[in-house]
Amino acid sequence: MITRTMSPVMLRKEIQTDIIENILPYLKRNYDNKIRRAIVKSTHLPMIFNPIHYFSKKTHNDWYIFYYATSKKCADDAACLAISLVQSEEGAYVYEQVVSGNPNDPIYIFPPHFFSRYHSRFLKDEPISKMDLITHYFKNNYIGLITAGIMWGNRCAMSTTNGYAFGEVLDFEERLFIFKTYITKDLIRKNQTFAEAFNQIEEQNMLKEFMNMKDPDKYLLESFDFYLNAKF
Repeated sequence: MITRTMSPVMLRKEIQTDIIENILPYLKRNYDNKIRRAIVKSTHLPMIFNPIHYFSKKTHNDWYIFYYATSKKCADDAACLAISLVQSEEGAYVYEQVVSGNPNDPIYIFPPHFFSRYHSRFLKDEPISKMDLITHYFKNNYIGLITAGIMWGNRCAMSTTNGYAFGEVLDFEERLFIFKTYITKDLIRKNQTFAEAFNQIEEQNMLKEFMNMKDPDKYLLESFDFYLNAKF
C-alpha cells in the first residue's frame, strides 16, 4: 500500500505498478460510451468528469480516476488522472499521477493543509465534505505548466485552470512534487506588479496569434470592422 513513510523510489514503484498493471487494463475494459458522447457534444472544453472509484485488490490502494478531455479528438480515448488518498494523523494526503503508462510521469502530492488553503481562498470556506473538496479541486483545476529548479531552492510552482499551486521538489530523479499552498488568479491579479505582467503576457500571446494567421488584416476587418472605423 501507498504510505507516507515510503522512500521516493518505493513510492514511484508502488504507484507505477498499480497504474500500469491494474488501472490501465481496468480502464481499457470499461471505457464508457457516455464519456465519448459527452465529449463529442460538449461546447465547453477542457472538461473533467466526476471520479470513478477503483479499489486495487492486488495492492489494497483506493483510487479515484478522473477522465478529462482537452478537445473533441479525445472522445475515443479520453485522458485520465488518478488520485489515491492516504490517511494520517494530520488528515488525508493525496497522491496524483496522470494515467498514461509513461514511467516518467511526475507524481504530485497534496498534504491536508493544501486543501484548507484551497477551501478558504477559492470556496470562501463554504461547508463541504473532505472528499467533495478534493473532487472540487481536481475537477476545476486542469494542470497547465509546472516550473521547478535548484536555482529556486528546490521550490516549484504549477499553474492550473483557476489558480497557482506552490510547493517544493521532494526528489528530482523520481519527479516527486509536493504542493503546500494555493492562490487564486483573482488574488494574483489584485497585485499591481502581477497585473502588469499579465497584461504584457496577454498582449504577447495575442501578437503570436496574429503572426500565425494567414491573413490577420482580413480577420481584424471582419471581426472588428465597426470598432476600427469608429476609432480611426
